[in-house]
Amino acid sequence: MQRIQGVNPEEVTGGEAEILEASNMFLGRSSNLLKILTNTSPQIARWFLGFLTATRQEGLGASSDVGLRGLACVKTSMTNECNYCTSHTSIYAQGLGYSEQQIALMADNKYKESDAFTAKEKLAIEWAEAVTLNKALHDGPLWDSLRAHFSDAEIVEITLASSMFNMINRLNDTFRSELETTDFNKKQWDATGVLPLDAQEAFAGRFPKQKFTVK
Repeated sequence: MQRIQGVNPEEVTGGEAEILEASNMFLGRSSNLLKILTNTSPQIARWFLGFLTATRQEGLGASSDVGLRGLACVKTSMTNECNYCTSHTSIYAQGLGYSEQQIALMADNKYKESDAFTAKEKLAIEWAEAVTLNKALHDGPLWDSLRAHFSDAEIVEITLASSMFNMINRLNDTFRSELETTDFNKKQWDATGVLPLDAQEAFAGRFPKQKFTVK
């Protein structure tokens, strides 16, 4: 059972409603975690949403391949054994064009031997696992491989994606976030592709005037 109640989308108003509307635009739906944050800490929830979308989605700030960041999110969630996030990120990865077979290879740690992934994809997956297991600091050979294949910006953004989902994994496990239906999470597919950066900036521009329900 979920430990903390989220907002009801059918009842929410004001600034809280604007957060969910933005999430539906940028992520295709509003997750139970975002509903929890919006219910308890809306001023934080809106910045969390902005950081999440800029880091994970295409066209909202990050310049690296969205697929590489998506794979990093999947592997991070798998490594942490967060069922909620593994379900979310795996469905999102399918929306980016990755197959169930590829996702299964990641889960079984057989991706390195497979020709289903490019060299850069394999490195992004391996790096996300190293970041999650806190081994990245001392893995010199892996770091050297990253520098040979990626720009500094790509390394930073893939690392951001993994680190972000390490936090999200912890939040969802701690709150026991209730997993939504598969059909609900497939709404993420409506938010793949290049999204309008000006729409995100317009959302942030409303922050000074937003009014929230006093808890």
